[in-house]
Amino acid sequence: MLIGEGRKWIYLKELKESEHQKAIFQWAKLHPICKDYLFAIPNGGTRNIREAVNMRSQGVRKGVSDMMLAYPTPTAAGLWIELKRNRKSLVTTEQKSWLQRMKGVGYEAHLAYGYEEAIKIMEEYLK
Repeated sequence: MLIGEGRKWIYLKELKESEHQKAIFQWAKLHPICKDYLFAIPNGGTRNIREAVNMRSQGVRKGVSDMMLAYPTPTAAGLWIELKRNRKSLVTTEQKSWLQRMKGVGYEAHLAYGYEEAIKIMEEYLK
């Protein structure tokens, strides 16, 4: 990404998904509800086969969203968020399916591109 004007340009590296998620949780620390009810589901990333088998035996499932806001509203039991760093990021069939299943049982469930969109989704949900 480039920002600047005239002949002076600054190159900004694009944030990794983990950096977007860290930004969300920094914001959440200051939010009266999210600080207590927002949590991450650590089932992404790369693992060796032994660790993957061990995690699966402990209940880790493909497609489960990255974050959950376990705070009900009059219209939903809670909020699931699948986070992607940008619109070029791959959303798997399992992730799409999880979001649809959660909507089907009374949760709000959203795909968010970047920390700003995720925060906006949570703020709208809590209005």
